[in-house]
Formats: sequence, structure tokens, C-alpha cells
Amino acid sequence: MAKVTLNLLNIFQLRINLKSINYEGNTVRDVMSQFLNEHRDKLDIELLDKSKKKFDSQVLILLNGRNIKYLKNYKTILKDGDELYISYALAGG
Repeated sequence: MAKVTLNLLNIFQLRINLKSINYEGNTVRDVMSQFLNEHRDKLDIELLDKSKKKFDSQVLILLNGRNIKYLKNYKTILKDGDELYISYALAGG
């Protein structure tokens, strides 16, 4: 299993009151599932999809600066030292 860091940005950092959390997992799904199971009670229901098992499509998950949607999404394989970032998509003008 890979040792990775999940960096929390904007709403996630405010709700969890941490900047980062270390996890072990083989895929992005492994790490995000652990995070969700540990902190579901602190997250707004709007951040989750209908199944409540994944994050809503507006939630941005990056692996080493690359959007996981352009990799293999939740099936993306992790390696030691990888950096995951989770943020809610923000827009404005």
C-alpha cells in the first residue's frame, strides 16, 4: 500500500480543521473512502453524490496536481509520496 498525503482545501479544511491527513491505500478510491468514513459527520450532504459513497462531481480531486477525471478517476493507482488534494470547485467574477 502506498503512503500518501491528502491535502484539504477551502470548505474541507474549514470543516475538518486540518490542512492534511496521511493515509495508506492502493487507489484514489481507497484513500477517499477512508476520508469519507472518518469525517462524513463533518461534511455537508451537498458535497456527496446520491449514493453518499462518493463525492459530488463539483468536488475537485487532484493527484500530484492532475485532475483524477483525466487519469483513471477513483481507480487511479497510487504510489508512495503521492499528494492528493481535495477542493470544492469555486467560480466567481
